Amino acid sequence: MPKERFLLIKSWGCGFWSDVDHVMGQLLVAELTNRIPVVYWGPNSLYAKSFQTNAFELYFEPISKYTIQDLAWPGYTFYPSVWNARNIMIEDLDKIAWTQRNLGDMMSSDASVVVSDVHYFVKPMIDYIPEGHWAYGMTPHQIYRCLFDKYLKLKPDIKQEIQNFYSENLEGKGPLLGVHIRGGDKIREVENLARLNQRYYKEIDRYIQRYGIRKILLLTDCKDIIKKFKQLYGPMLVFTDCRRSELNDTRNAAHLKPYRERRRKGIEVIKDTYLASKCDFFIGNGYSNVSYAVKRLKDWPEDHIVLFYRDLKKEKRLAKKRTAKAGKLRNAETINHRSGYPEFYGGVNTYAD
Repeated sequence: MPKERFLLIKSWGCGFWSDVDHVMGQLLVAELTNRIPVVYWGPNSLYAKSFQTNAFELYFEPISKYTIQDLAWPGYTFYPSVWNARNIMIEDLDKIAWTQRNLGDMMSSDASVVVSDVHYFVKPMIDYIPEGHWAYGMTPHQIYRCLFDKYLKLKPDIKQEIQNFYSENLEGKGPLLGVHIRGGDKIREVENLARLNQRYYKEIDRYIQRYGIRKILLLTDCKDIIKKFKQLYGPMLVFTDCRRSELNDTRNAAHLKPYRERRRKGIEVIKDTYLASKCDFFIGNGYSNVSYAVKRLKDWPEDHIVLFYRDLKKEKRLAKKRTAKAGKLRNAETINHRSGYPEFYGGVNTYAD
């Protein structure tokens, strides 16, 4: 019977840093369960190059010496039970239903290979961290910081491309302010995104006046935001050459577009994120994994980074609005059902002869 115990970390299949977030959390699980981590981003990854490629290793160095092929051995047992040595390279088996994806059950499994393809944040894992582990007593953010430093190693050519841009456009031209502002399809995730985005300009002015900002590195998925920043900040503005969509365009988000060179899609995201982490200050979106990645890549002094959220009052108001909308939808469905099937409500039996 094989002695090795593995955790196969598959792609979550969402945005780039959402997938990395998933990997980081599962690497902590691998440590806590004494398993060898194997990261495999297959064809469901938005950043895969081909069906034969492990997309994670297009951008980062391998986490361990093992590959997914090493796990496809008939002598291994698997959890969840839907997986086996013949199908582990296939994607999305019962994933939507979350069958056997409970975090505690996955961590307590005695299978040779546990397959993780659903996302858990670090926070629910804290209860499983024993005294003596390096993460014991840390906050989720502190744990992420350590995991990023410990495991994320960029491919040399990507690292060099980031350094080249920094040397040519930002080095020696500070103080530098990184700004990440979303448009495009983010309106589907964040209600009143336009109102949240209006808060950036006052905060940017505060940083300019207080810290003498000389260059603003703009990270955005939106052409219209680039245009507005050019008008407002002129020669102070710096941004990379990458694909962007129109304001509030929910169908043509850059990360969903086809790329002739698929690896380029991931590099564009990484490049912006790591460049922002080289800035002296940063303003970002508290509902975005890109902004969180910037926060986790280095230790920021408290007043050097701001992530925007809606305040609690707005959150409550929006929650109430969503609840009312859902209630109206249920009432409409009930009325339609009554009119369509009156026999269920004591009316005429339309099926009778």
